[in-house]
Amino acid sequence: MSDTKKDIEEKTQGPSLGDVFDDSSIVEDEDSSGGAMSKKKFRKRRKPLQNLKCSFCEAGIKNISYKDVYQLKKYTSVRGKIISTEKSGICHKHQRNLKRAIKRARYMALLPYALKD
Repeated sequence: MSDTKKDIEEKTQGPSLGDVFDDSSIVEDEDSSGGAMSKKKFRKRRKPLQNLKCSFCEAGIKNISYKDVYQLKKYTSVRGKIISTEKSGICHKHQRNLKRAIKRARYMALLPYALKD
């Protein structure tokens, strides 16, 4: 009869520190075995290359002028940065000419410089 009173008293008192589950032994075992807790190395996803044609080569344009602001704005981002060759699809020859023209247009205050943020 006294055993049942002890059981009832323990249930009404609530959990003690001995009743709390200790999961540190499980975590240590998984770490040492190289299980689920090991760090994964994430690789950076490569974007597929777009097969874009150079619009300057197709149009037969040899020289890019800094005065043609509307054409130069097509190859700058909203912030004013020059769009890369991979994204714009322009060949390297025309990309160099485009870069030179954009920089000249910036110097003449026809285009804005890149914003720092």
